[in-house]
Amino acid sequence: MTQKKTLLEVKNLGKRFGGNWAIKDVDISINKNDLIGVIGPNGAGKTTLFNMMTGFLKPTEGEVYFKGKDITNLSSHQISKNGISRTFQIVKPFGGLSVLENVMVGALNKESNVTKAREKANEYIELVGLTPFRDVHANSLPIGNRKRLEVARAIATDPEVIMLDEVMGGLNDDETKEMMDIVKTLHKKGLTILLIEHNMHALMSLSERVVVLCYGEKLAEGTAAEVSSNQKVIDAYLGSD
Repeated sequence: MTQKKTLLEVKNLGKRFGGNWAIKDVDISINKNDLIGVIGPNGAGKTTLFNMMTGFLKPTEGEVYFKGKDITNLSSHQISKNGISRTFQIVKPFGGLSVLENVMVGALNKESNVTKAREKANEYIELVGLTPFRDVHANSLPIGNRKRLEVARAIATDPEVIMLDEVMGGLNDDETKEMMDIVKTLHKKGLTILLIEHNMHALMSLSERVVVLCYGEKLAEGTAAEVSSNQKVIDAYLGSD
């Protein structure tokens, strides 16, 4: 059996706001092509963790390594250039630009040729099912399509790792299933994926491994079955039902 190689690693990561720790002593090791779910109650520190891993927040302590390189103090732009992309819980596309133009902005992160950037953008738009809306202004899209656009913008940067922050939040059942299919497709294409999601059915069915945060600390880690049956996780988050 081939030994998996660590791609992204979080060591003793912590973030303090004033006297309170939002994240404390978190360790996570992510291998190439992993699909890892991150769960926890509101305020558990999930988005704070993503923000530190992608350069939007500087940790109070600990380090983040990508391919063995310390990226802890790199800017978000530098981290994106290195190959880590993310979506945001509150989607904020360039409202006055079309869907195509929004995705081209992401593609131009690594592709300097505008024609090639347009070609790539069209490919990503098709992948997320937005081709009929390619020329529509982003600010006129309903929430389901805005979420798809957010994913297309992120993958347009040509990442090795994509971190999805509640891409199914606010979606109906059909939209959720379609988004799950998009995530599966991205994973099959070789992307390493970290997924924050409150939809437990979606997250548990997608994730190969689940990390549970509670009050800023890592409470548990394991397969969906292991985490679902962990009494500490049940008491802290999942509930007896």
